[in-house]
Order: sequence, then C-alpha cells, then structure tokens
Amino acid sequence: MRYFSIITLMLLMGCSVNYSFTSTSQPTEAKSISIPVFYNESTGGPPNLSQFFTEKIRDYYQNNTKLDIVPTNGDLELEGTITGYDVRPVAPTQSANVEVSALTRLTIRVQASYSNPNNEKDNFNQAFSFFSDFDASKSLSDVEDELIDEITDQIIIKIFTQSFDNW
Repeated sequence: MRYFSIITLMLLMGCSVNYSFTSTSQPTEAKSISIPVFYNESTGGPPNLSQFFTEKIRDYYQNNTKLDIVPTNGDLELEGTITGYDVRPVAPTQSANVEVSALTRLTIRVQASYSNPNNEKDNFNQAFSFFSDFDASKSLSDVEDELIDEITDQIIIKIFTQSFDNW
C-alpha cells in the first residue's frame, strides 16, 4: 500500500491549495485606518459586489490588526476600486469535432492605494487580481457566490500583505 501526503491526495483529486502568511508589521504609530467604499467600476459582477468587497476588506483589517476602522481621515488610508470582473473560457477540448471549453475562468481585478504619512516608502498604488476556474458545464450563477468569496479572500490577503510587509 502506498502512502500519500494529504496535499498529494488533494492535488490528485483536483483540489487547490492556497497559502496565506499574515505575519505583519503594522506601523506602531498608527491607531486607525480609513477604508472608504471600493466602488465597482468594472462592467460586470453582481450589484452588491462593491458593498460585499468593502465590508469584507474592512472586516479583514479589523480582525487582523489593532487598528480602528474609520470612514475618513485615518492615520493610514486604504482606498480602491474594483476594475475588472471577467468570465472567459479556458482549457479548450475537442467534442464531436468541435472545440469547446472544459473550464471557465472568473477573474476579479482591484486597484488599491495605500498611504502611510509617517513612512512614505510603504505607500503603493497597485493592481491586484485573482481568478478561479469552474467546470464549463455549470452556469456562472450556480457557482458565482462561492467563487467571489474565494477570489476576494485572496485579493484581500494580497492587499493586506502589501500594506504591512515590506520585504
């Protein structure tokens, strides 16, 4: 009998593995961070995407820092917009001599800027994106909520890490 690691079995079963490292060094002089609404400027996505992303990123900063979340004039500032929400076919396959897609990819892009007046080298204005693939035999509406949750989690982790980890 062969022994496989859990990660090997997950990969063989088609599962994905996401890592997140949230050891951060937030500025000690900061007591608050302002995170205004991240408006959805893309041409797609559900109507509540802006509200969902904004609340989720605020919650993440609240749960992973000692900073107070304030609507404006925080010691630190994080703002941005959702700039892309794209659904595209990927992984072409042949079916009855017709090329079709076996997978469909949902990609979300966010432009975020971070400002730390006490240490301007920490400031950034950067694009962040993440995607997730789903079986093309399913409709987007069947998997959209789950995919948005997964993708926004990864984008928020990237933004958070960029905010407080300067390698």
